[in-house]
Amino acid sequence: MPYLFAQLTSDDVAREIARLQHGYRFLSAAMIVAWAIVVVYVLLLVGREKRLKREIAGLKVMLEEKQK
Repeated sequence: MPYLFAQLTSDDVAREIARLQHGYRFLSAAMIVAWAIVVVYVLLLVGREKRLKREIAGLKVMLEEKQK
């Protein structure tokens, strides 16, 4: 194994660093997209919850008026 390290040149190391950085950039972009999807989904759920609460409140009012 030490023999393999002795054969590495600075160009080999630079290429490996560039490869790892490319992988990191890809991973970072994927995580940003994933978080954006989660945020949009949560915002959609919040909007649905508010709309359902308004609808339930309206139905309660209608039920109270009907019972009178």
